[in-house]
Amino acid sequence: MPAKRVIDTDHGAIDADVLAELQQSFATSELLTAIEAIEASEGRQKWLRACLVRLHAMANHLINGAPQAVTGEEAIWQLAEEIGDELDARTANLAHVSKLVDRLGQLRPNG
Repeated sequence: MPAKRVIDTDHGAIDADVLAELQQSFATSELLTAIEAIEASEGRQKWLRACLVRLHAMANHLINGAPQAVTGEEAIWQLAEEIGDELDARTANLAHVSKLVDRLGQLRPNG
């Protein structure tokens, strides 16, 4: 197996072949899109927290027999599904960001 070509850059020593591949296939603008998506999800943080607190109150009442602390027309399973959908979307977004970052991590010269 041929040795990796390493070059020194302003941002450290990197694998030259990986850099060449990324220069052809990596859109750095995707990192900015990822930042925007993370910032948008931060805005939903309070909503998610409030939903989880509400879900806890419902579950605590149903499962542990605690006094009813919340009322409303929403069924517990509907709230759980909403929260699950939100978490699934966040997980998918973070998985995408992780893949972007991992691609740049491949620049490590001796990895």
